[in-house]
Amino acid sequence: MKKYYKASGFIVGLLFIASFSNAQKYDQGIGLRIGDPLGVTYKLYLPGYSAVEFNFGTTSRNWHSSYYQDTFNGLNKYDGFRYSGHDVKYTVALQGRYLLHQSFPANVEGRLDWYWGLGGQLRLSKIEYTYFTQEMLLDSDTKTNLDLGPEGILGVEYELQDYPIVGFGEVSLLGEIVDKPFRFRLFAAVGVRYSF
Repeated sequence: MKKYYKASGFIVGLLFIASFSNAQKYDQGIGLRIGDPLGVTYKLYLPGYSAVEFNFGTTSRNWHSSYYQDTFNGLNKYDGFRYSGHDVKYTVALQGRYLLHQSFPANVEGRLDWYWGLGGQLRLSKIEYTYFTQEMLLDSDTKTNLDLGPEGILGVEYELQDYPIVGFGEVSLLGEIVDKPFRFRLFAAVGVRYSF
């Protein structure tokens, strides 16, 4: 009889541990973000329905052409010069966010959430401008462009039921404080994270 109780207790204990481990939610993930910026993404899920996210990356040299042309035209340094073109040498982008998740009203296997939140974005770019001087000579100059401001985020996230993989898609709106106050810029990205 004692062997029966011991065996029963052992089986119940194993079932309890197995059910606990299956019910346990992943609390962080790291992965790849494709879009603007393109780079690495890390997300930490907090108790409740909130999370913090950090992204580090870059962007295509060919994106934001009209933005950089407007920047050239707005700088006092280039007054009287005529814009010819520009070449973005590099861009580094950092994002930090606080996000709130809500379950998406759909009957799917796995977890499907939509989320929104606020954060901040810092972008540092090095641009070489070419332009015509007042004497109509072609000249060039290199400028470092720093953009900083708050960011609003809206996205959707899907976690596979049986695998620690999370896919996401989002849009965000940056309101610059530095160096073009009250200039708004729209960004979008998709990506995938490995959860652990």
